[in-house]
Amino acid sequence: MRLELGIRLRGSAGELDVQRVLHDLSHLVDLLGVLEDAQLRKDRKPTSRSTWSFSALSLGSVNAVIAPLEPRGGASFEVLNHLPELCVAGFADVESSPRVPRGWNTLALSVAEKATRNLGTDANRAMLLTLLVDGEPRRSTEVTHRASINARVAAEARLNSLGSVIGTLDSVNVHSGRSAGLWPARRGRRVEVKFGPDQLDDVKNHLGQHVEVWGRIARNADDQALIVQARRFTALPTPDAGQRLGELRGIAPNLTDGESVDAYLERLRGTS
Repeated sequence: MRLELGIRLRGSAGELDVQRVLHDLSHLVDLLGVLEDAQLRKDRKPTSRSTWSFSALSLGSVNAVIAPLEPRGGASFEVLNHLPELCVAGFADVESSPRVPRGWNTLALSVAEKATRNLGTDANRAMLLTLLVDGEPRRSTEVTHRASINARVAAEARLNSLGSVIGTLDSVNVHSGRSAGLWPARRGRRVEVKFGPDQLDDVKNHLGQHVEVWGRIARNADDQALIVQARRFTALPTPDAGQRLGELRGIAPNLTDGESVDAYLERLRGTS
């Protein structure tokens, strides 16, 4: 089963701005790349993403069909075949209301906002996206400038709660407000830590340390912490970087006949 994405920009060919059309199509392909990253749960450079080709291209208005060309960076045709459906269904959601569609994230919303920024507010200047299955239309959605507005609202939505974030504290700024950076213990984006004038010494004392910052947290629609209005800083032990295999001591100390692990493994290699 082959899935493709049909793209039609309404309006007569003589009235369409070439630069704008290419700009919009480029952002649409970028969106497919972001959705691909979301499916793979990877954060890759655009040059590492899969490529797409034109299955059909005609004028009258801009009318094209694109399909996966070359999977890259751990992707497969099975993954890429799923993206046109995510794209069409996602735009149908964003056209109707500010939300994060299934399979999308805030980066996808930001790219979708750019791809639809130049569209009109009615059907005469809309974009028609169609999911094609083995060349046959399966689902279509009409996308207008409303999608751009809704995507921006959804991407900028903030959820506030009390809690804590753990990471390494660095880069204090006291020139334009009081803030510091916190790099989460788990891989993630830098979190801005805002603090009061009476907390400056506390922040300086914890610079470069592994800390827990407790306070009011602002999160985006992906549930990523963006800003913490700090109320308390607690120093934590530095995470264990782990041990070399040769330094390990297991539950059977007599297994190596009194030799170090390195020497024991080397002897095993010599007897194989």
